[in-house]
Amino acid sequence: MEEFILPLPLKKLVLMLIVAQGVSVTTVQAAENEQSILPDSISNIYSDVNMHMHLAIKPNTVPCEAEDCSLNRVFDDRIQQLGARLSTTAFLVYPTLKKRTSQFTFNVVDKKVPGTASNGAGKVVLFRGLQQLELTDDALSFVMAREMGHVIGKHHNKNTFTKLIISALASMAFPALGVISASSAATQATTATTLISSVTSTAASMVGSEVALARMKPDQLAESDKIALKLLGSQNWDMRSVASMLRLDNDQSENAWIQDLQVSSDFLQKIVNQEELALLPAEEESLSTREENITTSRNELFQ
Repeated sequence: MEEFILPLPLKKLVLMLIVAQGVSVTTVQAAENEQSILPDSISNIYSDVNMHMHLAIKPNTVPCEAEDCSLNRVFDDRIQQLGARLSTTAFLVYPTLKKRTSQFTFNVVDKKVPGTASNGAGKVVLFRGLQQLELTDDALSFVMAREMGHVIGKHHNKNTFTKLIISALASMAFPALGVISASSAATQATTATTLISSVTSTAASMVGSEVALARMKPDQLAESDKIALKLLGSQNWDMRSVASMLRLDNDQSENAWIQDLQVSSDFLQKIVNQEELALLPAEEESLSTREENITTSRNELFQ
């Protein structure tokens, strides 16, 4: 039976995918301390460019008219008010945050689908499509706090570091040839080889980055949920109301952001169920003990 041998470029690509999975694990482990693993100035610029590229591919809403414009302004004012309150809370709950992020800013962009985005510097962007979900202030605050969680959790820093490492590894795995020959034919061949190598390196970098970030995403989303819960808990929002409002009936199964939000909703509902269970009456258990159990349950989330 003839042995199947992978072509060299494909072997390198497979190796890059394996390395990408290892980089994602290493990045998470390396960034668990308080220090950033990459200078914030670099990750802030990189994440801002990435955010604008993400926004560019999202469909815009149609220009508003008359009453719709008034409703838009009301929604925008709500975002500013809730954002100011969340920002104040964030710097109180996370005192060292000021060292990395001087302030949070909140903007609504006219994108048709619901969604959010942010960069490492603390700029939080909400899509106009969120307005159509008609969320209450507490639920909307959770959505905003959840996106702030990516900034507080240094996710942009970790993602930028991962992409840069994989890009460097791809360049080493597929080096561009710099040999220049005197003959025209040799020069053309070298140019073609260099181009193919460059394209392959870029493709490997993109694929490797996607693999690594996909492995990191669930943990980052879970951490953002916990940060949002902590921020809203400090503002005394009713988490039962939040969990209830985020159970969306909208048929937007193809919207990845909505899918992620539903995971967050399930997480909140689990917390609510645990707290309701802890509050069940028991003859031998005092009210103070039950309240202590709830506090302990919440604290375990952040360990």
